[in-house]
Amino acid sequence: MFAKLTLLLSTLPLALGHSLVADIWANGVHYNGWDPNTAGPYRVDTPGWYTTNIGGSPLYPIDANQLQIICARGGSNANFTAPVAAGSDVRLRWWQVNVAWPESHHGPVIDYIAPCNGPCSRVDPTTLKFVKLAQRGWINNSTYQEGYWASDELIADDGSWNVRIPVDLAPGEYVLRHEIIALHVAFTGTGAYSPSGAEFYPQCVNLNVTGSGTRSVVGGVDARELYRGDKPGLTLDIHATNDHSGYPIPGPPVWTGALAARQLAA
Repeated sequence: MFAKLTLLLSTLPLALGHSLVADIWANGVHYNGWDPNTAGPYRVDTPGWYTTNIGGSPLYPIDANQLQIICARGGSNANFTAPVAAGSDVRLRWWQVNVAWPESHHGPVIDYIAPCNGPCSRVDPTTLKFVKLAQRGWINNSTYQEGYWASDELIADDGSWNVRIPVDLAPGEYVLRHEIIALHVAFTGTGAYSPSGAEFYPQCVNLNVTGSGTRSVVGGVDARELYRGDKPGLTLDIHATNDHSGYPIPGPPVWTGALAARQLAA
């Protein structure tokens, strides 16, 4: 019995070594994120999509065309949708086992949005068409051997990230897909694409956007078409240097509607 307990305790830090969105703020209101490690009332009051991803484990390039890449392993619709005003920020805080995000897991932070065309609580996730709202990758060559990345910026802000909802986005229900891509084991050492290299950590949140905007989301794609594992942004050796200027952030370009909204708000 003691040996079994010792084994369990020794593997616990590995099982719970990653992270998930534990807190969500929209219109200044706080919501719990969905925590698959904890039983409780989360299925009632969270706009965060439910997952079976105990421990916050990653997905890999081999998962890039699979259902779990849309909204995490075992992802299914949240029953609740958080209201948020167009032009405001949704704040998301990563946290698990007293750690916001592993410092070694450097990489980009990317945000997408897709219209549900009805209640997000009932939308079929395979029908969601996402556009990229924002992206941030390598920032500068300070602090770490691998350089300073968007993930490090997230850690420095209490493990949190702000996502601006376009000011002219048409009212309706949307799924926000927020993602960190960790690159610490992306490079195989041979230059070859590895199906178990870069790590994907997608998290989804139901939002009910309010306001008088008229811009519709067009040109979106199925999340299963966002990435290919052999793309340069997913096969980078981040340990070779701290200067990664020109790093190509994975996925499609930022949606023209999001860019236009920034010009409108400027």
